Amino acid sequence: MNMQKKTYLKLILVFGIFTTFWSCDDDFMETGSDLINTIELPPLYETENLVTYSKRVNRVQSNNLRLHTLADYQDPVFGNFKSSILTQLQLSVPNSDFGTDPELDSVVLTLPFYSREIEEEEFTLDSVQGDGEFFIKVYKSNHLLRNIDPGEDGEFDQNQLYYSDQISTFQPNIESEALAEVGPLNLEDFKERIELIQRSGAESIDTLSLAPRIRVHLPVQLFQEAILDKQGDLELVSNASFVNFFRGLHIVMEKANGDGVSAAFNLLDEDANVTLHYQTQRLQPNQDPENTEEEFENVWNRFRLNFDGIKVGLLEDNFLIDSSNPNTEEGEENLYLKGGAGYYSVIELFTGQDSDGDGVSDELQDLRDRDILVNDANLEFYVNEDVANSKANRINRIILFNLEDNTVLLDYFRDRTAGDSPSSSRISHLGPLLNVEDEGRRYRLRITDHINQVIASDSTNVKLGLMVTDNVNSSVQVEAETADDEIERIFRSAVEFTKGTVLHGSNSPVPEKRVKLKLQFTEIN
Repeated sequence: MNMQKKTYLKLILVFGIFTTFWSCDDDFMETGSDLINTIELPPLYETENLVTYSKRVNRVQSNNLRLHTLADYQDPVFGNFKSSILTQLQLSVPNSDFGTDPELDSVVLTLPFYSREIEEEEFTLDSVQGDGEFFIKVYKSNHLLRNIDPGEDGEFDQNQLYYSDQISTFQPNIESEALAEVGPLNLEDFKERIELIQRSGAESIDTLSLAPRIRVHLPVQLFQEAILDKQGDLELVSNASFVNFFRGLHIVMEKANGDGVSAAFNLLDEDANVTLHYQTQRLQPNQDPENTEEEFENVWNRFRLNFDGIKVGLLEDNFLIDSSNPNTEEGEENLYLKGGAGYYSVIELFTGQDSDGDGVSDELQDLRDRDILVNDANLEFYVNEDVANSKANRINRIILFNLEDNTVLLDYFRDRTAGDSPSSSRISHLGPLLNVEDEGRRYRLRITDHINQVIASDSTNVKLGLMVTDNVNSSVQVEAETADDEIERIFRSAVEFTKGTVLHGSNSPVPEKRVKLKLQFTEIN
Protein backbone atom coordinates (compact mmCIF):
# COMPACT_ATOMS: atom_id res chain seq x y z
CA MET A 1 0.00 0.00 0.00
CA ASN A 2 1.52 3.33 -0.94
CA MET A 3 1.95 6.26 1.47
CA GLN A 4 -0.94 8.31 0.01
CA LYS A 5 -3.42 5.49 0.60
CA LYS A 6 -2.11 4.89 4.13
CA THR A 7 -2.45 8.57 4.98
CA TYR A 8 -5.96 8.62 3.52
CA LEU A 9 -7.03 5.62 5.58
CA LYS A 10 -5.54 7.18 8.72
CA LEU A 11 -7.56 10.35 8.17
CA ILE A 12 -10.76 8.35 7.74
CA LEU A 13 -10.06 6.38 10.92
CA VAL A 14 -9.22 9.51 12.93
CA PHE A 15 -12.41 11.18 11.73
CA GLY A 16 -14.47 8.13 12.66
CA ILE A 17 -12.97 7.87 16.14
CA PHE A 18 -13.35 11.57 16.89
CA THR A 19 -16.94 11.54 15.61
CA THR A 20 -17.75 8.65 17.95
CA PHE A 21 -16.06 10.28 20.96
CA TRP A 22 -17.42 13.79 20.41
CA SER A 23 -20.97 12.57 19.88
CA CYS A 24 -20.95 11.41 23.51
CA ASP A 25 -22.05 13.59 26.38
CA ASP A 26 -19.95 16.75 26.80
CA ASP A 27 -18.97 15.67 30.30
CA PHE A 28 -15.46 14.29 30.64
CA MET A 29 -15.12 10.51 30.37
CA GLU A 30 -12.06 8.35 30.02
CA THR A 31 -11.46 6.29 26.93
CA GLY A 32 -10.64 2.63 27.27
CA SER A 33 -12.68 -0.46 28.08
CA ASP A 34 -15.28 1.52 30.08
CA LEU A 35 -16.05 4.13 27.39
CA ILE A 36 -19.11 2.59 25.78
CA ASN A 37 -20.06 -1.00 26.46
CA THR A 38 -21.14 -1.64 22.89
CA ILE A 39 -17.74 -0.67 21.40
CA GLU A 40 -15.20 -3.45 21.34
CA LEU A 41 -11.72 -1.99 21.64
CA PRO A 42 -8.46 -3.85 21.09
CA PRO A 43 -6.59 -5.01 24.21
CA LEU A 44 -4.24 -2.63 26.03
CA TYR A 45 -0.60 -2.58 25.05
CA GLU A 46 1.44 -2.11 28.19
CA THR A 47 5.13 -1.35 28.30
CA GLU A 48 7.56 -1.08 31.19
CA ASN A 49 10.42 -0.16 28.87
CA LEU A 50 10.86 3.19 30.52
CA VAL A 51 13.28 4.72 33.01
CA THR A 52 12.45 7.27 35.68
CA TYR A 53 14.61 9.11 38.21
CA SER A 54 14.72 12.38 40.14
CA LYS A 55 16.95 15.45 40.07
CA ARG A 56 17.44 18.46 42.31
CA VAL A 57 16.65 22.06 41.43
CA ASN A 58 19.45 24.09 42.99
CA ARG A 59 17.86 27.52 42.83
CA VAL A 60 14.97 29.32 41.19
CA GLN A 61 14.11 32.85 40.22
CA SER A 62 11.96 34.06 43.08
CA ASN A 63 10.96 37.61 42.20
CA ASN A 64 7.82 38.34 40.16
CA LEU A 65 5.92 35.48 41.81
CA ARG A 66 2.17 35.59 42.45
CA LEU A 67 2.42 34.29 45.99
CA HIS A 68 5.16 33.86 48.57
CA THR A 69 5.63 31.42 51.42
CA LEU A 70 6.66 31.95 55.01
CA ALA A 71 7.96 28.71 56.50
CA ASP A 72 10.04 27.09 59.17
CA TYR A 73 8.82 23.57 58.66
CA GLN A 74 9.96 19.97 59.02
CA ASP A 75 8.51 18.11 56.03
CA PRO A 76 7.82 14.44 56.93
CA VAL A 77 9.72 13.23 53.86
CA PHE A 78 12.13 15.91 52.72
CA GLY A 79 13.31 17.48 55.94
CA ASN A 80 13.56 21.06 57.17
CA PHE A 81 13.11 24.10 54.98
CA LYS A 82 12.73 27.80 55.67
CA SER A 83 11.18 30.47 53.51
CA SER A 84 11.19 34.23 54.13
CA ILE A 85 10.19 37.31 52.14
CA LEU A 86 12.31 40.34 51.29
CA THR A 87 9.97 43.03 50.04
CA GLN A 88 9.83 46.67 49.08
CA LEU A 89 7.04 48.90 50.34
CA GLN A 90 5.39 51.38 48.00
CA LEU A 91 3.32 54.47 48.67
CA SER A 92 -0.34 53.93 47.83
CA VAL A 93 -0.49 57.66 46.97
CA PRO A 94 2.85 59.40 46.31
CA ASN A 95 3.23 62.96 47.56
CA SER A 96 0.21 62.51 49.80
CA ASP A 97 -1.34 65.20 51.99
CA PHE A 98 -1.24 64.12 55.65
CA GLY A 99 -2.82 67.32 56.95
CA THR A 100 -1.42 69.59 59.64
CA ASP A 101 0.64 68.18 62.51
CA PRO A 102 -0.11 64.52 61.72
CA GLU A 103 0.54 62.19 64.64
CA LEU A 104 0.85 58.46 64.14
CA ASP A 105 -1.23 56.23 66.41
CA SER A 106 -0.35 52.73 65.17
CA VAL A 107 1.25 50.86 62.25
CA VAL A 108 0.00 47.38 61.32
CA LEU A 109 1.46 44.91 58.84
CA THR A 110 -1.28 42.56 57.58
CA LEU A 111 -0.85 39.17 55.87
CA PRO A 112 -4.22 37.62 54.96
CA PHE A 113 -4.34 33.83 54.77
CA TYR A 114 -5.84 31.99 51.85
CA SER A 115 -9.06 30.88 53.51
CA ARG A 116 -12.59 29.65 52.84
CA GLU A 117 -15.66 30.10 55.01
CA ILE A 118 -16.98 26.55 55.44
CA GLU A 119 -19.69 27.45 57.94
CA GLU A 120 -20.98 30.72 59.28
CA GLU A 121 -18.08 32.41 61.06
CA GLU A 122 -15.86 29.31 60.63
CA PHE A 123 -12.94 29.20 58.19
CA THR A 124 -10.52 26.63 56.86
CA LEU A 125 -7.05 27.76 55.82
CA ASP A 126 -5.66 26.84 52.42
CA SER A 127 -2.01 26.60 51.38
CA VAL A 128 -0.79 25.82 54.90
CA GLN A 129 1.11 22.91 56.43
CA GLY A 130 2.09 21.97 59.96
CA ASP A 131 0.54 22.27 63.37
CA GLY A 132 3.25 23.73 65.60
CA GLU A 133 3.50 27.19 67.10
CA PHE A 134 5.45 29.92 65.34
CA PHE A 135 6.61 33.52 65.50
CA ILE A 136 6.51 36.16 62.76
CA LYS A 137 9.43 38.58 62.90
CA VAL A 138 9.94 41.70 60.80
CA TYR A 139 13.36 43.24 60.10
CA LYS A 140 14.29 46.45 58.31
CA SER A 141 16.24 45.95 55.10
CA ASN A 142 18.73 48.44 53.73
CA HIS A 143 19.37 46.49 50.53
CA LEU A 144 18.37 48.31 47.34
CA LEU A 145 16.29 46.02 45.13
CA ARG A 146 16.63 47.05 41.49
CA ASN A 147 14.30 46.58 38.53
CA ILE A 148 17.13 46.72 35.97
CA ASP A 149 20.35 44.72 35.95
CA PRO A 150 23.24 47.15 35.36
CA GLY A 151 25.17 44.41 33.55
CA GLU A 152 28.89 43.71 33.59
CA ASP A 153 29.64 46.65 31.31
CA GLY A 154 26.82 48.97 32.31
CA GLU A 155 24.43 47.94 29.55
CA PHE A 156 21.27 48.35 31.71
CA ASP A 157 19.28 46.38 29.12
CA GLN A 158 18.08 43.39 31.18
CA ASN A 159 15.56 42.98 33.98
CA GLN A 160 17.13 42.24 37.35
CA LEU A 161 16.57 38.66 38.47
CA TYR A 162 16.71 37.56 42.09
CA TYR A 163 17.08 33.96 43.21
CA SER A 164 15.88 31.82 46.06
CA ASP A 165 19.37 31.15 47.48
CA GLN A 166 20.51 34.78 47.84
CA ILE A 167 19.94 35.17 51.58
CA SER A 168 23.72 35.48 52.12
CA THR A 169 23.78 38.35 49.59
CA PHE A 170 21.08 40.29 51.39
CA GLN A 171 21.91 39.44 55.00
CA PRO A 172 24.68 42.06 55.52
CA ASN A 173 22.13 44.76 54.65
CA ILE A 174 19.35 43.44 56.88
CA GLU A 175 19.34 44.83 60.41
CA SER A 176 20.06 42.19 63.02
CA GLU A 177 17.48 43.33 65.55
CA ALA A 178 13.82 42.76 64.67
CA LEU A 179 11.58 45.79 64.35
CA ALA A 180 8.69 43.75 65.69
CA GLU A 181 7.49 40.22 66.30
CA VAL A 182 4.24 38.47 67.13
CA GLY A 183 3.72 35.03 68.63
CA PRO A 184 3.77 32.31 69.51
CA LEU A 185 0.87 31.75 67.12
CA ASN A 186 -0.92 28.58 66.10
CA LEU A 187 -2.84 27.94 62.89
CA GLU A 188 -5.77 26.87 65.06
CA ASP A 189 -5.98 30.51 66.19
CA PHE A 190 -7.03 31.56 62.68
CA LYS A 191 -10.27 29.67 62.11
CA GLU A 192 -12.67 32.50 62.94
CA ARG A 193 -13.27 36.06 61.82
CA ILE A 194 -11.23 38.86 63.34
CA GLU A 195 -13.23 41.72 64.84
CA LEU A 196 -11.51 45.13 64.68
CA ILE A 197 -12.45 48.67 65.64
CA GLN A 198 -11.46 51.33 63.12
CA ARG A 199 -11.71 55.10 63.50
CA SER A 200 -12.21 57.45 60.57
CA GLY A 201 -13.05 61.10 60.19
CA ALA A 202 -13.85 63.15 63.25
CA GLU A 203 -16.23 60.81 65.08
CA SER A 204 -16.92 57.70 63.00
CA ILE A 205 -16.05 54.34 64.55
CA ASP A 206 -16.50 51.22 62.45
CA THR A 207 -16.50 47.59 63.52
CA LEU A 208 -14.83 45.36 60.93
CA SER A 209 -15.36 41.61 60.59
CA LEU A 210 -12.45 40.20 58.60
CA ALA A 211 -11.27 36.85 57.29
CA PRO A 212 -8.27 35.25 59.10
CA ARG A 213 -5.00 37.17 58.86
CA ILE A 214 -1.71 37.72 60.65
CA ARG A 215 -1.28 41.24 62.06
CA VAL A 216 2.05 42.61 63.28
CA HIS A 217 2.31 46.01 65.00
CA LEU A 218 5.37 47.89 63.75
CA PRO A 219 7.19 50.68 65.65
CA VAL A 220 5.35 53.98 65.51
CA GLN A 221 8.39 56.23 65.83
CA LEU A 222 10.14 54.74 62.79
CA PHE A 223 7.17 55.35 60.49
CA GLN A 224 6.38 58.73 62.01
CA GLU A 225 9.84 59.87 60.98
CA ALA A 226 9.98 57.98 57.68
CA ILE A 227 6.51 58.88 56.38
CA LEU A 228 4.46 61.52 58.16
CA ASP A 229 7.40 63.81 59.03
CA LYS A 230 8.57 63.61 55.40
CA GLN A 231 5.40 65.20 54.05
CA GLY A 232 6.32 67.38 51.05
CA ASP A 233 9.91 66.11 50.95
CA LEU A 234 11.56 64.54 47.91
CA GLU A 235 11.55 61.07 49.52
CA LEU A 236 7.75 60.86 49.12
CA VAL A 237 7.36 62.54 45.73
CA SER A 238 7.41 59.24 43.84
CA ASN A 239 7.81 55.54 44.56
CA ALA A 240 11.14 55.55 42.75
CA SER A 241 12.39 58.03 45.36
CA PHE A 242 10.70 56.27 48.25
CA VAL A 243 12.09 52.75 47.64
CA ASN A 244 15.57 54.24 47.48
CA PHE A 245 14.96 55.97 50.82
CA PHE A 246 13.05 53.21 52.66
CA ARG A 247 14.37 50.04 51.04
CA GLY A 248 12.12 47.42 52.50
CA LEU A 249 11.34 44.75 55.06
CA HIS A 250 12.46 41.17 55.65
CA ILE A 251 9.56 39.04 56.95
CA VAL A 252 10.55 35.81 58.67
CA MET A 253 8.77 32.85 60.28
CA GLU A 254 10.42 30.98 63.16
CA LYS A 255 8.97 27.82 64.66
CA ALA A 256 8.42 27.76 68.39
CA ASN A 257 7.92 24.03 68.75
CA GLY A 258 6.89 20.88 66.92
CA ASP A 259 7.37 20.49 63.18
CA GLY A 260 6.70 24.15 62.52
CA VAL A 261 4.49 25.71 59.87
CA SER A 262 4.46 26.69 56.21
CA ALA A 263 1.91 29.18 54.85
CA ALA A 264 1.52 30.92 51.49
CA PHE A 265 0.34 34.52 51.13
CA ASN A 266 -0.72 36.66 48.20
CA LEU A 267 1.01 39.98 48.83
CA LEU A 268 -0.90 41.59 45.96
CA ASP A 269 -4.19 41.08 47.80
CA GLU A 270 -5.69 44.47 48.62
CA ASP A 271 -5.76 43.54 52.31
CA ALA A 272 -2.02 42.76 52.35
CA ASN A 273 -0.25 45.98 53.32
CA VAL A 274 1.25 48.13 56.03
CA THR A 275 -1.41 50.56 57.28
CA LEU A 276 -0.62 53.76 59.17
CA HIS A 277 -3.42 55.00 61.46
CA TYR A 278 -2.94 58.65 62.39
CA GLN A 279 -4.63 61.77 63.72
CA THR A 280 -4.28 65.08 61.95
CA GLN A 281 -5.74 68.57 61.70
CA ARG A 282 -7.83 69.23 58.58
CA LEU A 283 -8.91 72.70 57.47
CA GLN A 284 -12.70 72.98 57.58
CA PRO A 285 -14.74 74.65 54.83
CA ASN A 286 -15.64 78.24 55.67
CA GLN A 287 -19.42 78.56 55.77
CA ASP A 288 -19.37 82.22 56.81
CA PRO A 289 -17.87 84.64 54.24
CA GLU A 290 -17.37 87.26 56.96
CA ASN A 291 -15.29 84.87 59.06
CA THR A 292 -11.67 85.05 57.90
CA GLU A 293 -10.26 82.85 60.66
CA GLU A 294 -9.18 79.35 59.60
CA GLU A 295 -10.77 76.52 61.53
CA PHE A 296 -9.22 73.07 61.92
CA GLU A 297 -10.77 69.80 63.04
CA ASN A 298 -9.01 66.78 64.51
CA VAL A 299 -9.71 63.73 62.33
CA TRP A 300 -8.57 60.11 61.99
CA ASN A 301 -7.00 59.07 58.68
CA ARG A 302 -5.26 56.00 57.27
CA PHE A 303 -2.41 55.67 54.81
CA ARG A 304 -1.31 52.45 53.18
CA LEU A 305 2.05 51.16 52.09
CA ASN A 306 1.51 48.26 49.70
CA PHE A 307 3.62 45.38 48.40
CA ASP A 308 3.39 46.30 44.70
CA GLY A 309 7.18 46.65 44.38
CA ILE A 310 9.85 43.95 44.14
CA LYS A 311 9.41 40.90 46.35
CA VAL A 312 11.93 38.07 46.68
CA GLY A 313 11.24 34.65 48.16
CA LEU A 314 14.31 33.35 50.02
CA LEU A 315 14.60 29.60 50.60
CA GLU A 316 16.91 27.67 52.91
CA ASP A 317 16.79 23.89 53.31
CA ASN A 318 18.43 20.88 54.85
CA PHE A 319 16.79 18.23 52.68
CA LEU A 320 17.34 14.54 53.37
CA ILE A 321 16.98 13.26 49.79
CA ASP A 322 20.20 12.82 47.81
CA SER A 323 19.48 12.86 44.07
CA SER A 324 23.02 13.76 42.98
CA ASN A 325 23.76 10.40 41.35
CA PRO A 326 20.53 8.85 39.99
CA ASN A 327 20.50 5.50 38.21
CA THR A 328 19.78 6.68 34.68
CA GLU A 329 20.16 3.20 33.16
CA GLU A 330 17.73 1.15 35.24
CA GLY A 331 15.77 3.93 36.93
CA GLU A 332 15.13 4.58 40.60
CA GLU A 333 12.79 2.97 43.08
CA ASN A 334 11.22 6.31 44.03
CA LEU A 335 10.41 9.56 42.28
CA TYR A 336 10.73 12.70 44.40
CA LEU A 337 8.72 15.78 43.53
CA LYS A 338 8.90 19.00 45.52
CA GLY A 339 8.12 22.59 44.68
CA GLY A 340 10.21 25.68 45.33
CA ALA A 341 13.91 24.88 44.85
CA GLY A 342 13.10 21.21 45.25
CA TYR A 343 13.00 18.15 43.02
CA TYR A 344 11.65 17.19 39.61
CA SER A 345 11.59 13.80 37.88
CA VAL A 346 12.69 12.58 34.46
CA ILE A 347 10.72 10.04 32.38
CA GLU A 348 12.37 8.30 29.43
CA LEU A 349 9.96 6.29 27.25
CA PHE A 350 10.69 3.27 25.02
CA THR A 351 14.10 2.65 26.55
CA GLY A 352 14.48 -1.02 25.63
CA GLN A 353 17.11 -2.70 23.48
CA ASP A 354 18.38 -0.86 20.40
CA SER A 355 19.79 -3.66 18.21
CA ASP A 356 20.97 -1.54 15.29
CA GLY A 357 22.26 1.33 17.42
CA ASP A 358 20.29 4.00 15.57
CA GLY A 359 19.05 5.65 18.76
CA VAL A 360 15.53 4.16 18.41
CA SER A 361 14.65 1.18 20.60
CA ASP A 362 13.50 -2.04 18.96
CA GLU A 363 10.09 -1.68 20.61
CA LEU A 364 9.54 1.84 19.30
CA GLN A 365 10.75 0.86 15.83
CA ASP A 366 8.34 -2.10 15.81
CA LEU A 367 5.41 0.16 16.71
CA ARG A 368 6.38 2.54 13.92
CA ASP A 369 6.73 -0.30 11.40
CA ARG A 370 3.31 -1.70 12.29
CA ASP A 371 1.68 1.52 11.12
CA ILE A 372 -0.60 2.10 14.10
CA LEU A 373 -2.83 4.91 15.27
CA VAL A 374 -2.87 5.40 19.06
CA ASN A 375 -6.40 5.93 20.34
CA ASP A 376 -5.43 6.37 23.97
CA ALA A 377 -2.11 6.56 25.85
CA ASN A 378 -1.69 6.91 29.60
CA LEU A 379 1.15 7.16 32.07
CA GLU A 380 0.26 5.91 35.54
CA PHE A 381 2.11 6.98 38.68
CA TYR A 382 1.34 5.52 42.12
CA VAL A 383 2.10 7.38 45.33
CA ASN A 384 4.54 5.49 47.55
CA GLU A 385 2.37 5.64 50.64
CA ASP A 386 4.94 3.76 52.69
CA VAL A 387 7.24 6.77 52.32
CA ALA A 388 4.81 9.65 51.77
CA ASN A 389 2.12 8.64 54.25
CA SER A 390 1.28 12.10 55.57
CA LYS A 391 -1.56 14.34 54.40
CA ALA A 392 1.10 17.01 54.00
CA ASN A 393 2.54 14.97 51.12
CA ARG A 394 -0.70 14.43 49.23
CA ILE A 395 -0.49 16.65 46.17
CA ASN A 396 -3.61 17.08 44.06
CA ARG A 397 -1.98 17.94 40.72
CA ILE A 398 1.28 17.31 38.87
CA ILE A 399 2.34 18.61 35.47
CA LEU A 400 4.19 16.90 32.61
CA PHE A 401 6.40 18.69 30.09
CA ASN A 402 8.94 18.26 27.29
CA LEU A 403 12.30 18.31 29.04
CA GLU A 404 14.21 19.22 25.87
CA ASP A 405 12.61 22.64 25.46
CA ASN A 406 10.62 23.03 28.72
CA THR A 407 7.25 23.25 26.97
CA VAL A 408 3.98 21.56 27.85
CA LEU A 409 2.85 18.72 25.59
CA LEU A 410 0.40 18.91 22.71
CA ASP A 411 -2.17 17.12 24.90
CA TYR A 412 -2.12 20.11 27.25
CA PHE A 413 -3.43 22.44 24.55
CA ARG A 414 -5.94 19.94 23.13
CA ASP A 415 -7.51 19.00 26.45
CA ARG A 416 -11.24 19.69 26.12
CA THR A 417 -11.66 19.73 29.91
CA ALA A 418 -9.65 22.95 30.28
CA GLY A 419 -11.56 25.44 32.43
CA ASP A 420 -11.16 28.47 34.66
CA SER A 421 -10.86 26.56 37.93
CA PRO A 422 -7.34 25.05 38.28
CA SER A 423 -8.57 22.30 40.59
CA SER A 424 -10.88 20.81 37.94
CA SER A 425 -9.16 21.97 34.75
CA ARG A 426 -7.33 19.70 32.26
CA ILE A 427 -8.30 16.53 34.12
CA SER A 428 -8.10 14.51 30.90
CA HIS A 429 -4.42 15.17 30.26
CA LEU A 430 -3.30 15.82 33.84
CA GLY A 431 -5.49 13.55 35.92
CA PRO A 432 -5.74 14.60 39.59
CA LEU A 433 -4.76 12.41 42.51
CA LEU A 434 -7.31 9.62 42.95
CA ASN A 435 -7.65 7.01 45.65
CA VAL A 436 -8.42 3.87 43.62
CA GLU A 437 -10.00 1.02 45.55
CA ASP A 438 -7.62 -1.91 46.12
CA GLU A 439 -4.85 -0.04 44.31
CA GLY A 440 -4.03 3.09 46.28
CA ARG A 441 -3.47 6.69 45.32
CA ARG A 442 -2.37 7.34 41.75
CA TYR A 443 -2.23 9.84 38.93
CA ARG A 444 -3.18 9.03 35.34
CA LEU A 445 -1.70 11.38 32.74
CA ARG A 446 -3.11 11.07 29.21
CA ILE A 447 -0.47 11.69 26.52
CA THR A 448 -2.23 10.35 23.40
CA ASP A 449 -1.28 13.21 21.10
CA HIS A 450 2.32 13.14 22.25
CA ILE A 451 2.65 9.38 21.67
CA ASN A 452 1.06 9.68 18.22
CA GLN A 453 3.71 12.26 17.38
CA VAL A 454 6.45 9.91 18.53
CA ILE A 455 5.09 6.81 16.76
CA ALA A 456 3.07 7.90 13.74
CA SER A 457 4.96 11.10 12.95
CA ASP A 458 8.44 9.78 13.82
CA SER A 459 9.01 12.74 16.16
CA THR A 460 11.96 12.62 18.52
CA ASN A 461 11.30 10.50 21.58
CA VAL A 462 12.22 13.28 24.00
CA LYS A 463 12.69 12.97 27.74
CA LEU A 464 9.72 14.17 29.76
CA GLY A 465 9.80 16.11 33.03
CA LEU A 466 7.39 15.90 35.95
CA MET A 467 6.75 18.56 38.63
CA VAL A 468 4.21 19.43 41.29
CA THR A 469 1.90 22.38 40.70
CA ASP A 470 -0.99 24.15 42.34
CA ASN A 471 -2.26 25.60 39.05
CA VAL A 472 -2.31 23.44 35.91
CA ASN A 473 -3.68 26.40 33.95
CA SER A 474 -0.43 28.31 34.32
CA SER A 475 2.50 27.39 32.06
CA VAL A 476 4.40 30.62 32.84
CA GLN A 477 8.06 29.90 33.55
CA VAL A 478 10.88 31.52 35.49
CA GLU A 479 14.64 30.97 35.48
CA ALA A 480 16.10 27.98 37.29
CA GLU A 481 19.46 26.29 37.77
CA THR A 482 20.25 22.60 38.23
CA ALA A 483 23.57 20.87 38.84
CA ASP A 484 23.75 19.45 35.30
CA ASP A 485 22.04 22.43 33.59
CA GLU A 486 19.46 20.05 32.11
CA ILE A 487 16.75 22.64 32.62
CA GLU A 488 17.13 26.40 32.63
CA ARG A 489 13.51 27.33 33.28
CA ILE A 490 10.82 26.00 35.60
CA PHE A 491 7.07 26.48 35.94
CA ARG A 492 6.33 29.45 38.17
CA SER A 493 3.48 27.50 39.77
CA ALA A 494 6.02 24.84 40.87
CA VAL A 495 8.18 27.53 42.49
CA GLU A 496 5.24 29.00 44.38
CA PHE A 497 3.95 25.60 45.54
CA THR A 498 6.46 24.25 48.07
CA LYS A 499 4.80 20.93 48.94
CA GLY A 500 6.23 17.58 47.88
CA THR A 501 5.35 13.92 47.35
CA VAL A 502 6.96 10.56 46.50
CA LEU A 503 5.90 8.24 43.67
CA HIS A 504 6.84 4.68 42.81
CA GLY A 505 9.52 4.78 40.11
CA SER A 506 10.26 2.47 37.19
CA ASN A 507 12.48 0.32 39.41
CA SER A 508 10.08 0.07 42.34
CA PRO A 509 10.26 -3.18 44.37
CA VAL A 510 6.44 -3.30 44.01
CA PRO A 511 6.02 -4.40 40.35
CA GLU A 512 2.31 -3.61 40.10
CA LYS A 513 2.98 0.00 41.10
CA ARG A 514 5.89 0.74 38.82
CA VAL A 515 5.45 3.53 36.31
CA LYS A 516 3.70 2.14 33.23
CA LEU A 517 2.77 3.40 29.80
CA LYS A 518 -0.51 1.91 28.56
CA LEU A 519 -1.58 2.23 24.92
CA GLN A 520 -4.83 1.51 23.10
CA PHE A 521 -4.17 1.56 19.39
CA THR A 522 -5.54 0.46 16.05
CA GLU A 523 -3.38 -1.14 13.37
CA ILE A 524 -3.97 0.08 9.84
CA ASN A 525 -3.47 -2.77 7.39
